[in-house]
Amino acid sequence: MPTLAVNGRSQLTIGIQLSSGQQFWADCVDVPAASQVRETAVFDPTQAAHLVHTLVRPLWQGQPAAEFRSLAQQLLPLTESFRYTRTIPPKPQPATGAVSRRSVITGFLAEEEPPGSREEWVTVERPLHPALQYGLTAALLPAVAAANRVTMAELVAREYGLAGVETAVPLQIPLSDDAIQTAQSILTTHVASLGYTTGSQNHKAILGASGERLQQHVRQVAAWLPTLNPTYAPTLHLDLGGGFGDLFANNDGKILGALYGLEQAAKPYTLLVQNPIWREDLATQQAQLKQLTSFCRTRRLQLQLVADAWVDSFEAATQFADASVCQMVHINLPRLGNLEEGITAVRHLLDQNQAVILSGEAQPLTTHIALATRPSQLKGPPQLHYNVMQQLRHAQYPDAELSD
Repeated sequence: MPTLAVNGRSQLTIGIQLSSGQQFWADCVDVPAASQVRETAVFDPTQAAHLVHTLVRPLWQGQPAAEFRSLAQQLLPLTESFRYTRTIPPKPQPATGAVSRRSVITGFLAEEEPPGSREEWVTVERPLHPALQYGLTAALLPAVAAANRVTMAELVAREYGLAGVETAVPLQIPLSDDAIQTAQSILTTHVASLGYTTGSQNHKAILGASGERLQQHVRQVAAWLPTLNPTYAPTLHLDLGGGFGDLFANNDGKILGALYGLEQAAKPYTLLVQNPIWREDLATQQAQLKQLTSFCRTRRLQLQLVADAWVDSFEAATQFADASVCQMVHINLPRLGNLEEGITAVRHLLDQNQAVILSGEAQPLTTHIALATRPSQLKGPPQLHYNVMQQLRHAQYPDAELSD
């Protein structure tokens, strides 16, 4: 059924019904991704609804809801035809005939009109859009868990061969007054990291021409934290949205200098820096992150670099599993689409001893996946994630105190 997202844009909400009559719903969350900025990445809720009826319902209907993973994997080979308009820029035409004085002045022959761009329709075959695959599998996971009479966390642990279900995962929360107040009661026991996002626009105005405004902000946070709690020592996680690459034209030396300034401003707290650069393709992003990591180690900087740009699939995530490239990878479940891809990516990275920060849109779903896969940190609304963890803990240990 069509619904509206929080931002007012139209979206698609998908429901799965078991033969028992139970229904489970999830939103198709369309998350912008760096590798999907072209016209072919557009999510069309109307077309997606048609695909649910014509492709997915005949595929899943009547199958036993015994296993999540096998059903989710059935979506991966499916494709759709997508039609979009492409702008064709004009081709420069060589001048013909005698060159007049007016031609020299105007830049083209007087009798010729300058060529204009044109548009043409293009049809491509692509996998089902990540937003559609996310919505389908986000509804499927709780449905299969209910059919098996287990929690989502227990189902994920069982099907993916994980050790078991934790009752708590370290949290990352936004560095804001509202978030700090909301999480006050759990701040020192469950919140491992405070995150700050600078945004991806107006970098010079927000960060300062050489990053000095951001350094000042980090310095103020480092001075404020002891007044909050002298024994509390969270990591500080900065998402720069490619800001240093933009400020310094991707010059490694200047970016390294700015990173050094941030580390000094953050002392004595450990600093995580996500997306200091945001390059034009995955290979270039990976190569420059690796170079920056090497420079940081040579200069003995303690800060850690976090990969997020271009982490849009399981295959892309594996490109950042090497600690020589970065020290943490951000897995955003809706961005990867099919939960099979997201869960497998988390497992692979952790098996390679690479730290993972996990985020998602549906808090209960994301929390259960985190409790099964055990990422290094779970990002999102602190109280919502904490409440889900406490509910699961109480279900496993009924005599435990909910107040922790």
